[in-house]
Parts: sequence; structure tokens; C-alpha cells
Amino acid sequence: MQGYNYREFSPGNNIWQKQPRLLFLNFERLAVLGGFFMFTYIMLSKAFSYQLTFSKGLFLVVMVITAIYAILPAPSNPNSLVIDEVFVRGPKTVSSQSLHGSMKCMPLEKED
Repeated sequence: MQGYNYREFSPGNNIWQKQPRLLFLNFERLAVLGGFFMFTYIMLSKAFSYQLTFSKGLFLVVMVITAIYAILPAPSNPNSLVIDEVFVRGPKTVSSQSLHGSMKCMPLEKED
């Protein structure tokens, strides 16, 4: 039995044939970033004064960090966003009878 020629064949997923995206920004992530931008713009223009103050700068930094965190992939589902995991999955699971089983935590080992 002959082995594979690893110079011509790379085992596993071929990363070169995946569709390139700039920073993995799809329309869902762009919509979330757009929503954060609009909320931040409205809050900065209406709630804060016209002067650049420390609180305005701190709010801007916090919103940028929150927006970046919101578009990260969710730990339980890499195709979903963290913002969906935090705000959508919980209420959807509680309200839908078919998803109640996904809330159960089953032990890895059987208890004696």
C-alpha cells in the first residue's frame, strides 16, 4: 500500500478553495455593525453634549469593544454570532416547546 504524496495532496480541508471574505464579514455581521453604528451615532448626537468629553470618549470606546464582541462567532455554534447567543437563543428556547430539551444539562458520567 502506497502512502499519500503530501507535496501534491494536503489532507483535511483545503483552505485555498474557500471563498475569501474581508475579515469574514458577511451580511449578518455587517447588519449588526450597522445597528451598533446607528445606535452609537444617535446616542452621541442626542444624549451627549457637543463637546468632546471623557464620558463621550469612554462611551465610544465601550461601544466599539461591544460591537467587536457582538460579531464574534458563538462558542456553541461557530456559524452564529455572540449577540444571537446572548439575546436570541435564551428567549427562543424558553418560549418554544420543541427546544426545551436543548436547555437540559446531561452529566458526562452516570451517577452511582
